[in-house]
Amino acid sequence: MARIERYGPGEEARELKPGDFMLAHRHHFLAGLISLAQKRRFRGRDAVFAHWSHSAVVASGDSVIEAEIRGIVRSPISKYREDEYHLVRLGDELDTGARERVVVYATRQLGQAFGYLDMIGASLYLLFGRPVRWARRHHEICSSLVVRALQEGGLLNELDPALTLPADLAKRFDVRASR
Repeated sequence: MARIERYGPGEEARELKPGDFMLAHRHHFLAGLISLAQKRRFRGRDAVFAHWSHSAVVASGDSVIEAEIRGIVRSPISKYREDEYHLVRLGDELDTGARERVVVYATRQLGQAFGYLDMIGASLYLLFGRPVRWARRHHEICSSLVVRALQEGGLLNELDPALTLPADLAKRFDVRASR
């Protein structure tokens, strides 16, 4: 069973285990738009999940692999030291081989482009409630990267990476914003 750990501003996760993932609440224009758009679909009791605007796969050492506007990159976890983030420690849900497949998938995506069409498709889905799968091969948004990587490890096969947002990951693992 997954274990959730909260890290607030000034705190940093330690002893990261490759294959786990993080959800972050970031403070910039695009993150605000993502949270706002997610609030259209995540209402009532589910509204707490719309807080999350970003996700990333834990890689080796103290790094994560993430889809950013400039493409898929490796970043130190310390990058999130000033933001709130929750680390989803998957524990026994992933064995050693599965964790390796997760990280290998994410690592192979390094240098690929950001999924602008995926973002537009996900936005249209949030606005109108109809699935729109606009995607280009080798282009990812943060949550599709996490979902595809975890699917390589045998998890989340029920999710459609093109339509999954950070709030969907938060709901699936019950990651609630601490307010």
